[in-house]
Amino acid sequence: MIQEIELDEDHKKILDILYKYGEMNISKITRLAGLHYRTTVKKLEELVKIGLVEERRFGRLRLFRIKGRIWGILELKRQL
Repeated sequence: MIQEIELDEDHKKILDILYKYGEMNISKITRLAGLHYRTTVKKLEELVKIGLVEERRFGRLRLFRIKGRIWGILELKRQL
């Protein structure tokens, strides 16, 4: 279930980066978005919580990507 949250510009930047480049780690997302590391972590955790982004962990490495079903919706929206 997707919870309601108002997406701010930082959320939108992160979603756009994940849409454009696919699965990425926090450091790379931080660099591309021009955000502070802690801000990026907080925004990613919020996006995971509401169901737009999913996280995979490999030891200490955390990778994030747009959730599968949402990916299709974004792709369709971009084509319109």
